[in-house]
Amino acid sequence: MDIPAAIQEALEYRDDPPPNEASTCEWVILPILHKLGYAKRDVVSRDADSAGKFPDYTLLPGDPQHTFYLEAKAWKVDLEDGHANQALNYANQNGRRWVVLTNGHHWCLYDNNIRGLPSDKMAAEMHIENRDQSMRFLEAIGKASVCSDKDELDRFATEEAERRKRALEEETRRKELEARRSRLSAGLEAELTSQSSPLVAVMLANLRTRGGLGDLTADDLVAHFSGTPPVTQTSAVPFLKIDTPRSDKVLVIPARFAWDEYKRFSAYVCQANRSFRPTTHLAFYVRGIIETAVPQILDVVESVELSDKGIVACRGISETATERLRDLLRTMQRIGCPGQLGQTRKVVFLTPPDSPKTIRLPHPIKNDKVTKKGHPWAFVVGQRYVSTARLLAGPMTTSELTKR
Repeated sequence: MDIPAAIQEALEYRDDPPPNEASTCEWVILPILHKLGYAKRDVVSRDADSAGKFPDYTLLPGDPQHTFYLEAKAWKVDLEDGHANQALNYANQNGRRWVVLTNGHHWCLYDNNIRGLPSDKMAAEMHIENRDQSMRFLEAIGKASVCSDKDELDRFATEEAERRKRALEEETRRKELEARRSRLSAGLEAELTSQSSPLVAVMLANLRTRGGLGDLTADDLVAHFSGTPPVTQTSAVPFLKIDTPRSDKVLVIPARFAWDEYKRFSAYVCQANRSFRPTTHLAFYVRGIIETAVPQILDVVESVELSDKGIVACRGISETATERLRDLLRTMQRIGCPGQLGQTRKVVFLTPPDSPKTIRLPHPIKNDKVTKKGHPWAFVVGQRYVSTARLLAGPMTTSELTKR
């Protein structure tokens, strides 16, 4: 098996994806399967099963003990558990356990021994951009693993189930902690920005005993907690013209790939010289929701080639921005970003998800916008700006966020 080569070849289609399902299969899915050890005779397309049905691919048809099915979708189709229904029906009718669903860059493994809906049956998934995850997943569904006498695929699925369970528990704890902190922050803000607050009165009495603060007033305290010092404008952020760390509008961008990049790089990378209105924070709209992390913008480089030579040639930016570019480039080179490396891009540097400067919403905001005929309507296409105050008010849906 040559899994690293399979991953690298798939990643090359990221910026110029296959146009349809047939091309996705021919250019991406089949080459990956062959590199996983499957011979041409091991992968049969549209072969009728015992019930006269036609799965997209039957793998290992000559080895009934290990036969499984693969359902393929076009690269640009976002996978849903429902897409696996057809292949799971094949598995039910023919007594098979495993089903794979993929669009070439997103792969899901389903265990038909698990009772319930397709979402309950998902045993593992991976995105091709995550190399460590991809290596484990592809090795597990490779021919050597599937045909192993040691039940390696079963062991992989069991380990993934435990990992997913722990991750879900951790995410639940994290959200509970975020919600608690959000309630605390809102409570403190309400108390510390009201002159009649008992908390302000206690603080005022205490602070007046300190040297030089004998004439302190409730107005001084309220102004301190409701106001903020000015932010210094830097040459690296030419479009940020603000007086406070938080503007009244937040930029929201569609982020199918950008969300994962932000979590890895703490940056948003887009086409060079893309124009944005003055703002201080950026939110990510991913698969129908606005994510809970709303990072603060630290630096912007309008146009730079993402290479050592390009960074050296980049003029008119601060030393801090230059060092951030170097760190970004080293990270990209380490994990592999063929769609970005060597390209000329605009780079927006952001606070990390766990930074105290990153706004943490109490929950994701679901897009419930529909057309007059009831069809789903994208909340963000190119970019959009929303009220910071409304965002911080904790709306559950985009309708609540944007209502007048």
